[in-house]
Amino acid sequence: MFDRFCRYHAGRTTLPDAANFCLTALELNAGGRKAAAGRYSVDMPILGKLGDLAANKGGAEARKADGAGAEFTPAEQQWLEETIKRLIRRAAEVAGGPSAPLPQITMACLPPLP
Repeated sequence: MFDRFCRYHAGRTTLPDAANFCLTALELNAGGRKAAAGRYSVDMPILGKLGDLAANKGGAEARKADGAGAEFTPAEQQWLEETIKRLIRRAAEVAGGPSAPLPQITMACLPPLP
């Protein structure tokens, strides 16, 4: 996850790719989206919004043809970047202490979306 985010910052991959990769990594490791929300203590709406933006927006960098005509707003780009960073950190926290209680990551923890 961290490597993919670093690739994005180095201009070697796109934001939708990095977002989708991180979401998929969490889901595969936990056994699905709902299980990922529980294992990593992340509200489901966050994972849903991450998946939605990665799949349906991105303009010229979109992962899917449907998103080619829909650029990210500056707020969406900031939200995606901050969310990915939070999820990378959370994955590391879980790896370092799988049974340690962690505070829930909620939408209030992230930059606002219009």
